Amino acid sequence: MLAYIAVAYFVIVLGLYREHDPPWRWMLAWAISVTLLMKLCVKTRGAGLPFVRNLLTLECKATIRACSEAYGASHAQRAEKLSAVGTALRRLEGDVMRAHRRSGTVAFLSPGRRELKVHAGQVVAKLREAEATLGHGDHAAVLSEIAGLAATIAEQHVAGHIGSLLPKPALEGKQPVRDREVLRVAAAVVLIAGGVVGLAFLGLPDMATVAAGTAWAVLITMALFGSNWARYLPILDLFKPGP
Repeated sequence: MLAYIAVAYFVIVLGLYREHDPPWRWMLAWAISVTLLMKLCVKTRGAGLPFVRNLLTLECKATIRACSEAYGASHAQRAEKLSAVGTALRRLEGDVMRAHRRSGTVAFLSPGRRELKVHAGQVVAKLREAEATLGHGDHAAVLSEIAGLAATIAEQHVAGHIGSLLPKPALEGKQPVRDREVLRVAAAVVLIAGGVVGLAFLGLPDMATVAAGTAWAVLITMALFGSNWARYLPILDLFKPGP
C-alpha cells in the first residue's frame, strides 16, 4: 500500500512540477510527501495491530454465520447462500495463511516459522476438503462440519495456539496448500506501479491521471485477488471526494 501511495504521489507531483526548472524542486516535493506518509503509517500502525491480529477470529465468525444462513435457507435461496459460504471460506483461508505473520510472536527468521506455514497450509487443505463435499453430500452435515472447523480455529486462535488451529489427527495426510499471497502482492505492486508511471507520460490532467491509476489498480487487484480485491486497496479512500 505504501509503495502504491508513493508512486501515486510521484505522478501527481510530476504533473505539477515537470515544466519547472530545475527538476530538483518536484523531486524534493515528492520526497517530502513520501516521508510524511511513512511517518503517518508508522504512527498509526500500533492502533491497527490488535484489529489485524483478530481478523482470523472475525472471519471464523463470518463463516459460521454464512453456514447458519445456508442451513436455514429455502430451496430458492440455497444456491446463493452456499455461494456465500464459499466466499467466506476464501476469506478465512487467507487469514489462516497469514495468522502466524500477524500474531507478533514469531520472528521473521524463526526456525518454527516454516512449521507454522505448513500447519496453516494443512488447515486450508482441510477446509477445502470439507467444502468440496458440499456439491454432492448432505448439505446440513457438511455445513455443520465447516462451522465446527471454523469454531475450533477461532477458539485456538484466541488462545494463542497458532500452531494448532486444528487437531493433528484431523490433518493427517493433508498436503499443505502453498501460500502465494506474497507473490501476488509483489506482482500487484509492480503492475500498478508500472501502469501509473506509464500514465504520467500521457500528458493527462492530474485528476485524470489519478482516476485512471486508481481504475488500473482496481483491475489488477481484481484479477489477482478475486472477490478479496477490496481488502488490498485501502488506498482508494484517499481519492474519495470530500464533503
